[in-house]
Amino acid sequence: MSDEPMLSPRMTLLGEAMRPVWEKVQAEIDQRVPQAEVVVGMGAVVLHHFQSLRDNVPCLADRINRLMDDVVTNEAAGDAEVYRAVGRFEAFLDDLLTDYRSVRALNAYDDDMEARDLLAGVYRHTLVEIRDWLAELVETLADPMSAVIKQGLPTTGYVKLKLNLTLTAAPQLGQLSRWAERHASALPRAGNYSGVPPARKSGLGIWGWGGAALLGWWIGGALAGDDDCGCDGDD
Repeated sequence: MSDEPMLSPRMTLLGEAMRPVWEKVQAEIDQRVPQAEVVVGMGAVVLHHFQSLRDNVPCLADRINRLMDDVVTNEAAGDAEVYRAVGRFEAFLDDLLTDYRSVRALNAYDDDMEARDLLAGVYRHTLVEIRDWLAELVETLADPMSAVIKQGLPTTGYVKLKLNLTLTAAPQLGQLSRWAERHASALPRAGNYSGVPPARKSGLGIWGWGGAALLGWWIGGALAGDDDCGCDGDD
């Protein structure tokens, strides 16, 4: 009889496959980026990235749900399915990291430099929250018993470990919106842009969300030597 959690092989593999994804995000968050791209029209740049964040960050929920469907709740998933699912998730994060790097690479001055740094701060805030969730996911799948003890759960029978990613509003959002208001006359009024982002809203309203996003995972595991393990998902 073993008192170690009995996670299925696909869940153990998921943790192993997600480790380099976590390490990539961790490494790139504070990586130095040469400021080589001269800013032309900072107002348009700000609005473009607001639109990108509105479109892409909420998609994180869909990516996590797909991981749930393709791996966590899919008992038939083999190694290939696990790696493909992780690859799709990593591709989404790569797009987010690319946008973050492109902002940090802007060669800006005076008020434009303020907007660049605030915008980079918004991206960094979100990436840090994703990084921390990835770290918890990887650590939990590598050592489920430690997670069971940490969460104060029973160490026998069948338990469910909860892994939540909570996305909160970056503190830079209010300052960035005020910057946009000061430069309203220079902001685009056509195309995909509808005007200056609101100065303040509760939670993540500025991205089109009402409050923080709580993305929940449940990972079930049988303890105390049970032969089988089930994995449930609950948003």
